[in-house]
Amino acid sequence: MTQIVSNNTLPNLSNWEKALLDLEYIDGISEDRFVKDNEVNNAIVSPNLSPGPEKSDNKPTSPISPSHVINLFNFLTGTSPAGESCEMTDSEPGHVWHGATWTDIPSVKLASVILSPDIFASYSGPDRGLAVVETEGKKLTNAVEDLQHGDNGDSIKTIAGCRSWKLKNRKAYGLAMSLYDQHPITKKMSGDPIADVFAVCARKNNAILIVADGVNWGSRSRMAARAAVYGSMTFLNRKLYTETRHLKNTQDAIRLLRESFDFAHDTIIQKEAGLTTLCIAFVCPLSHSKQYAVCCVNVGDSFAFVFSKRWGLREITVGSHDIDAERDIRDAGGALGPVKGNDPELNNLTCSMTFVDPEDVVFLTTDGISDNFDPVVTKIATASQQRRHSDGETQQDCNQPVVKPEMLPHERHKYSVKDMERLIHEFELFTENLCSAQEICGCIVQHVLVLTDEKRKVLENPNLYGRKMKSKERKRTESDIMDKMSKAAGKLDHATIVAYEVGIYRGEDNDQLNVSDETDQPPASPRYETCV
Repeated sequence: MTQIVSNNTLPNLSNWEKALLDLEYIDGISEDRFVKDNEVNNAIVSPNLSPGPEKSDNKPTSPISPSHVINLFNFLTGTSPAGESCEMTDSEPGHVWHGATWTDIPSVKLASVILSPDIFASYSGPDRGLAVVETEGKKLTNAVEDLQHGDNGDSIKTIAGCRSWKLKNRKAYGLAMSLYDQHPITKKMSGDPIADVFAVCARKNNAILIVADGVNWGSRSRMAARAAVYGSMTFLNRKLYTETRHLKNTQDAIRLLRESFDFAHDTIIQKEAGLTTLCIAFVCPLSHSKQYAVCCVNVGDSFAFVFSKRWGLREITVGSHDIDAERDIRDAGGALGPVKGNDPELNNLTCSMTFVDPEDVVFLTTDGISDNFDPVVTKIATASQQRRHSDGETQQDCNQPVVKPEMLPHERHKYSVKDMERLIHEFELFTENLCSAQEICGCIVQHVLVLTDEKRKVLENPNLYGRKMKSKERKRTESDIMDKMSKAAGKLDHATIVAYEVGIYRGEDNDQLNVSDETDQPPASPRYETCV
């Protein structure tokens, strides 16, 4: 465990440097940002805040300057030394902070303006998403009867803080589909029903995004995901826009997100549902800055990303999984719901934060999306066979000929993020326009659908059905299917994404994609429960 640096260990500090250290001690920031320079024997500050339990390898090479200290002090507190409001400098491009609790995240001042309550998009799916939780299955004892007053003074009931969950927009959008095969005779989809659920509630200057992935197949898994999204969205809309209406700093925001997980878990238990992953992101403006904070909490293998117009694509939830270790894609890593008795498994629950610019797109995905960008899953590369010896060196296992490039776990992660970024850039080049949230959802889902097509064709071969086979022929056929499936690219799963374009919504007419509350438009394909 890293220890906190005290002023006594660095005697050459100025008053501002000592003040900064005192602030860091209070906020619990580790000493990774301060190192001794052997040449100048002076304190040096790293531009990197500690990203979490692991130390940063980036070490600066120039001594600290008073202006650097003052700027960093202002950046963390949002105030000048005299206590006046100041303009915050831009954060390091693409940096992500993460930890086990909200206290591990830097406390950065949020905009003092009241969060706008005006909703321009509230959309959940598939198949109405969280909107059915109050009416399906066991009755909730913690259901909140939210009432809003209409223009004529009548009370209007809301679900999870919104009047309708069919209001979608180009700047706030979601999409869920099944990558599984369809039986060629019965037309039944494998893996039905889709056990993923998404929701986005976007207001003029802030947004809540949630995605959940029910563990395994079946109605209990789908209800677990729906209940988790419903419970967390209900809690956040009530706390943020009915009771609190103002957050002081990023730690307050992440603390609320973490508390919403408890409410989500209680909702799952009341509905007697199964297990689910959960990822929640809250986007809100920073104080005296054009940037926004993305505060995120996740458990399991549902992840959050941001596509920056300036800095490219990065993962926000990178601290929730060890990118230097081989990961079993069948193991979610954690889940809400009755894992042990009525207790959840929060092994990889992680709090994260990053800063974004207006027009950046924040999006959350289930593993049906993210795993299908892994170069090993897409058959572009193979997992590295390197073995570490006792002396710390590595040696390549050459027992088998190398046909494809081998990649270490961290290389696979970097490649998958860059491949997702490449896909979005190619779409922008093709359309000659910047991607909206809706278009990012569409191009990513279309990509994984095309990628997994060969696997589905193997299973949808009509010659495999409708006739009896002898034992030897059946074994030979099964062996042939397994061989073809192992060579085909991609992973069959439920695939879900929800996205939001950062910025102040100004009510552009061509952004609205409303769906009438009175009629449910049927999906164009059984594979989709929500269509582009």
